[in-house]
Amino acid sequence: MKNILVPCDFSDPAEEAFRFAIDIARQSEGEVHVLHVIDITFLQGNPSLSYSYAFNLSFLKEIEKDAEDKFNAMRNRHAAKTVAVKFKHIIGSLISEIESYIKTNGINLVVMGTQGTGHAKYGSNTAKVVRHVQVPVITIHTAPEAAIRNIVYPVIPEQKDDALVSQVKELQKFFHARLNLLWVNTPFILKPDPDAQRELQVFAQEFGLYNYTINIRSDYTIEDGVEHFSREIDADMIAMGTHAWKGILHLVVGSITEDVVNHQHVPVWTCFMK
Repeated sequence: MKNILVPCDFSDPAEEAFRFAIDIARQSEGEVHVLHVIDITFLQGNPSLSYSYAFNLSFLKEIEKDAEDKFNAMRNRHAAKTVAVKFKHIIGSLISEIESYIKTNGINLVVMGTQGTGHAKYGSNTAKVVRHVQVPVITIHTAPEAAIRNIVYPVIPEQKDDALVSQVKELQKFFHARLNLLWVNTPFILKPDPDAQRELQVFAQEFGLYNYTINIRSDYTIEDGVEHFSREIDADMIAMGTHAWKGILHLVVGSITEDVVNHQHVPVWTCFMK
């Protein structure tokens, strides 16, 4: 977690993401990159107007100065002088600019604020970042005040991904946390508890997990099961793979990870699965 990117629109969730990124960078002796994308696609209903704004120098200088002023105020509120922080503002499309910045600057973690499903445009952008970027993403509503000590890891033992589990182990090691493996039975996806217990134990042993618990819960949906279990154990973070729920399971339950990102009260760490 040496190079951390915070996509920032200066909303309250974005500032919370910046604050959390600073905390992580302080622990990892890393660097925080703040990227403000001035997305002119809000004028997409009038392409000629989009171009006129894009090439209006006084307009560009005004919004760039506004962005710099907001960044400086945010940095003064939260960034310790011992943490390196870079700021860039650019006109473009949010997702493509984030992907480009990640590749160009060797970013290995994205921290992004989300307002959840109540704010469709912002929530949609967060879901797209989770879905498309090739590095781990932490999405948060509010930066945690306490240390990350309990991580919930929903697992499908049949679908193993060495790279994902390796990343989860690194996450656990970084925060010195306990890993709580979780299988959620639903009316549509049901497995006898002894079978689920055995499979999770085999999974943990195969990947050399340590400091972990095995947990079986039943709920109406997987998202509900993850949320209820997270509250039950007072979890500090949830870790999931994107595209983890494949095949028939994905057809039945849909995009579980994105739904969890939009609804959870704790930070959600996600990582792309090949």
